[in-house]
Amino acid sequence: MEYQFESIGPTLRIVVLFALIIFTLVALGVVVLIAALPGRVAKSCDHPQAAAINICGWLGLPTGILWVVAMIWAFLKAGPIGSGSEPALVGAEQLVAEILALETAINELELTTRESR
Repeated sequence: MEYQFESIGPTLRIVVLFALIIFTLVALGVVVLIAALPGRVAKSCDHPQAAAINICGWLGLPTGILWVVAMIWAFLKAGPIGSGSEPALVGAEQLVAEILALETAINELELTTRESR
């Protein structure tokens, strides 16, 4: 039994081989881009722990869990404690300072609304 396109069999095998090689290279490139994504996000956001996020992204690629953690971590901006101009307040002192700031802001808003009436 002869097939109508039997003569293109060897050529078709070569074309399929090249298609499989190209598909494999593209799939590998996509995997590399996905694995490096948390590190790139962290570097673009100037995250202080960008190197650790990059490593977590690469190590988390096989399981997926660490990669998700690295992606979330990359978007969290956590600077060093006390990096601002004021000394770092801890615990209750920080809450009291925030409450006082909010109370003064509310008082100023109430004052401006009374004056506008």
